[in-house]
Amino acid sequence: MEAEIDLWRAVLAQAISDTTKLLEKGKKKPKLWNNHLFRQDVIHLCRWFRSRSRHPGSFRFICEVVELDPEQALNRVEVHFLQHMVLPRWKPEPKEEKKEKTVMKTEMNPTLSELRSMPIGELAELSPEQLANLQQQAAKAVESAKLTKEFLEGVISRRYADKADLLRKEAGKDFGTVRFIDGDVQVTAELPKRPHWDQKRLSDLFDRIRKAGEDPNEYMDVDYKVPETKFKAWPSQIRSAFEGARTVKAGKPTFKLSLRNEQEATV
Repeated sequence: MEAEIDLWRAVLAQAISDTTKLLEKGKKKPKLWNNHLFRQDVIHLCRWFRSRSRHPGSFRFICEVVELDPEQALNRVEVHFLQHMVLPRWKPEPKEEKKEKTVMKTEMNPTLSELRSMPIGELAELSPEQLANLQQQAAKAVESAKLTKEFLEGVISRRYADKADLLRKEAGKDFGTVRFIDGDVQVTAELPKRPHWDQKRLSDLFDRIRKAGEDPNEYMDVDYKVPETKFKAWPSQIRSAFEGARTVKAGKPTFKLSLRNEQEATV
């Protein structure tokens, strides 16, 4: 339970951080308040904080999980942030300012929301620092989404696990799929069977079948593997005997971008 509370504390802290960054950007570049993507980010954050929803992931839900009074927390956010995020009336951007807009995008670090609306050719021309920043944003977003998904799956399991177990027992099975209705939702609960075979005992059985004059391959599939660390540690005469059975293929290329000042800080 403590891990779940820490997760939602992190989500709330990230929302406050995002709000602070938007305000700082707006102060440094007032023209941003007339930028469509910037305005959408402001509207999204304000709606999230002011929503009356108590669904998982909402501001009020998180406040209750981390034992904060939602109204008091919202008042503090209003005073420090939201009251300063009043959007001026949107004005269509004049054609002569399009060039300035492009320059502004290259000077700023684009966000993931901006990433999806930018042409791939324009993205490929971003600076290495901007690409590294985007990669870090994406990694954090994936980790946050993964933690949220795991938490939500735990909530759903807590609600339906007993019901699913009861239905399996009534059907006389320990594993498999059961379905039932909850309101307007059909719940499909799967409990897969994952056999685990004792490798030493299978090896002994393989030898016994072969000694009995039968083909053990008719009973089991055998997959031989040599760990690369062991292969490299062998003497050359042993490696040469195995090299004919070894083929090296390239995997999927990956690129990790790290800012130089971050590397120096970890040294």
